[in-house]
Amino acid sequence: MNIKDCKYIIVGAGLFGATVAERLSREHQVLVIEKRKHIAGNVYSHFDPETGIEIHDFGSHIFHTEFDEVYNYLSNFTEFNDYVHTVNTRHDNKLYPMPINLDTINLLYGANLSPEEAEKFVESEAEKTGIKDPKNFEEKALSLVGEKLYTAFLKNYTKKQWNTDPKNLDAAILSRIPVRYSHNNRYFITAKHQGIPKDGYTKMVENMLSGENITLKLNTSFKDIESEIGPDTTIIYTGPIDELLDYKFGTLPYRSLRFEEERVENSAQTEAVINEADLDVPYTRTHNYKYYQIHHPEIVNQPISILCHEYPADFKQGGEAYYPVNNDDSEDLYQKYLAEVKTTYPNLILGGRLGAYRYWDMDVCVKNALDLVHKTFKY
Repeated sequence: MNIKDCKYIIVGAGLFGATVAERLSREHQVLVIEKRKHIAGNVYSHFDPETGIEIHDFGSHIFHTEFDEVYNYLSNFTEFNDYVHTVNTRHDNKLYPMPINLDTINLLYGANLSPEEAEKFVESEAEKTGIKDPKNFEEKALSLVGEKLYTAFLKNYTKKQWNTDPKNLDAAILSRIPVRYSHNNRYFITAKHQGIPKDGYTKMVENMLSGENITLKLNTSFKDIESEIGPDTTIIYTGPIDELLDYKFGTLPYRSLRFEEERVENSAQTEAVINEADLDVPYTRTHNYKYYQIHHPEIVNQPISILCHEYPADFKQGGEAYYPVNNDDSEDLYQKYLAEVKTTYPNLILGGRLGAYRYWDMDVCVKNALDLVHKTFKY
């Protein structure tokens, strides 16, 4: 494919880029470039040859959505299993359902409260703090659930996640704390659809990019081909906006992650994810990947597990950006970059969680991609 003659070039082969490429390729030749050596972005996964366990290389990804449109679209490229996500949080060597529900409250306080009693009790715990106008994350959390629930499940987890005292975080980060006054322990309680692709996330994205009108180039960055791009080419760019402009105005703040895997026989962890709430445990989550493969009982029931400990990490230029640090300062910097991009690259459309500088779940990412194609390109 002659790059100069391309009508559409998509930078990034993650979910957003793959969705846009698949839609546009129904009527046009599309070039997709990806700077990594693999497709699928951070939903990339691979299968361990010894155990058959699907390893999520960038941490657990559980598809869940309220959008029929997104579920129906992705179902063209994969079959989802019936996995329903539940999570426990470990605090003082005890496991508690998370998000906080009636069982969590009764276990922590050693009580036997009814739903109505528990709701009034949490309200009274919050009122005891006397906080009416919270100025930071900690004060906001205390004003919502009180001291004991905050200290047990939020304070130290948040400190590890963001590498700062919660007092230093903006109150706006925390709009609410999901508290359920029932026994419902589904993590994604409002999700109409959820599950894991039976053949893996990478295979799903591979199927999305398999159209004959799609040309894929791995190990290729935008800068590698920029000089060859024609003036009439539309570029859909899903990478970091500050990197695109060589960090002209500084680095947008992110938090990153790193992962450590270990192969364990007869692991005591019999669920997919446990959150680690205490400071003496340096990681925030432990994943046991085999429990996502409920469609393969032989994989779930085998004695070997592949555990993965997830550690928060500082972000450095060129590293993996996971969570944008959204606050007034970072939004101002993003808008500054946005204005510069419109001038420097008039034919470029930003997309994906990095391009939008937003933490999007998978379904929101795909929904935005479908909306872009429909509204902008009328397909």
